[in-house]
Amino acid sequence: MDVELLRNVSILRKLSEEELRSFCALLLEREVKPRDRIIEEGIPVKNFSIVMDGVVHIRRLAGKREMLLGRLGPGGFFGEINLFDPGVATASIYAMKTTKLAYLDYESFHKFMESNSTVGYKIASAMMTEMARRLRQTSARLVNTAYWSSAEGAIPRPTPPDPSVPPGKPVEFPQEGGTPAI
Repeated sequence: MDVELLRNVSILRKLSEEELRSFCALLLEREVKPRDRIIEEGIPVKNFSIVMDGVVHIRRLAGKREMLLGRLGPGGFFGEINLFDPGVATASIYAMKTTKLAYLDYESFHKFMESNSTVGYKIASAMMTEMARRLRQTSARLVNTAYWSSAEGAIPRPTPPDPSVPPGKPVEFPQEGGTPAI
């Protein structure tokens, strides 16, 4: 296992050399062929994974088509959501070329974090920072997509005046539901 490559993983940067080596000792490695699906959306996830070499695509179903949400290269990681909130995969992950992964099952990861609380705190804190960054990016993309997909570019238009209300007369609203009284 390349400990120096792991030093470049955002959630492991603050670990000391000894802490990084102890975490590294837990990781298993596997190689994935190009176009192989590593994780399938909607299926339970069992591992946290780090891309050691290669590129993976993250895709999510939108109707009957898969949309590309992102790409991860060396140092990128996935499977962190289910580490904290067990459930099914929120997206599918595909290897785009021969990819080497380092992975750790959730139970072993939790045990490591419990028995090494200082290291566990460093990793969890860095992971939350990364997840917050990803959430901000996703929110920005959502707003941008909503803006550009609307017919009017999402620019609010002023409401035309109601011809039945004389100018300057206030609109009275009923006490309980219904329509405004004019």
